[in-house]
Amino acid sequence: MTNGVDKNKKITIYDIAQELRISIATVSRALNGKEDISEKTREAVYEAAERMGYKASKTAASLSRKEKKFAALFPNLIHDYDNEVRRGIQKAVEELHDYHVSVEMITIEGKAEGYMEKLKELSYKDYDGALIIPPEGEEQLSELLRSTRLGKLSLVTMTTDLDRDVRVFGVQSNGLVAGHMAGELLATLLGPGKKVALVTGQMTSQIHKSTAKGFLDEVEAQKLTFAGTYEHYDDPKKAYETAGRLIAEHPDLDGIYLATANSVTFCSRLVELGYGGKIKIIASDVFPKMVELVRSGLVYATIFQNPFNQGRLAVQYLFEYLLGERKFEEDEILLDPQIVIRSNMELYEKKCVEVMSEDILF
Repeated sequence: MTNGVDKNKKITIYDIAQELRISIATVSRALNGKEDISEKTREAVYEAAERMGYKASKTAASLSRKEKKFAALFPNLIHDYDNEVRRGIQKAVEELHDYHVSVEMITIEGKAEGYMEKLKELSYKDYDGALIIPPEGEEQLSELLRSTRLGKLSLVTMTTDLDRDVRVFGVQSNGLVAGHMAGELLATLLGPGKKVALVTGQMTSQIHKSTAKGFLDEVEAQKLTFAGTYEHYDDPKKAYETAGRLIAEHPDLDGIYLATANSVTFCSRLVELGYGGKIKIIASDVFPKMVELVRSGLVYATIFQNPFNQGRLAVQYLFEYLLGERKFEEDEILLDPQIVIRSNMELYEKKCVEVMSEDILF
């Protein structure tokens, strides 16, 4: 081992990208003499390649000339959230332009069966991979996938997950940590004994189950009173109705954790019922309407799950995996959730897009 580099290991462009915390597309452009990168970055790539003992892979170079066709499948639910995932996917496609990567965006109206039919169709059409936000009924889709051949189609999950034996890897926010964060925040704001509730999509979802576990563990540890878990299946109409039912059953409620991006209609109903600002609310994610809710004081804080980077990394990592440039120590890529309140909202509202446009993958 010299200077932190194992001389017995074959160095790839992924290793250089990881060392410099830049994208593999940038490394490729530097090594291939492309002009659309800064001289500083080019020199850093050359230096790292020489220091680490990189030798160009003829196999990777050959594969990179063949177009990689991916599809991204979305349920027809939370458009603000999905739009950020889509932007991340589009950003990754831009970064991998030299490798001829394309991604078709597809909205699926059905549940597990609808996804399964579309995945079979994609496998017949010679797609290389599919990136999906699984629908309600993840267990059912996992079972269907076990009994179906999809040829060379590699499957990747975003936001939530399927069983690990039916996909290559998954990219999502760390729901368990997010739940703990929300519970601790409410306990700090309210104090022991105060009554709180969890509002989520559906407890059959792996990400929602993980988030709920973190929250409930923290509620118990912080000695809060738990009013119950309320599901609205990420349906705005059901979210509106759920808000009314929750208040009717617990008019003395002190705090709520909205563990899904489908929060606007729920909050609107609270205002109609005269509870606007009377209940401490911790919500999820950052999008224009959520910015308004935090700035107005109706929502105290929101937990950012970085859907943009979920989409971006899903595409990039799948591409690297297919080229043999990425091996997974863990097949569950968890992004760190972040607390956003009124005082730091501007960083996420205005600067987030600028940060995400850089090569650094945070």
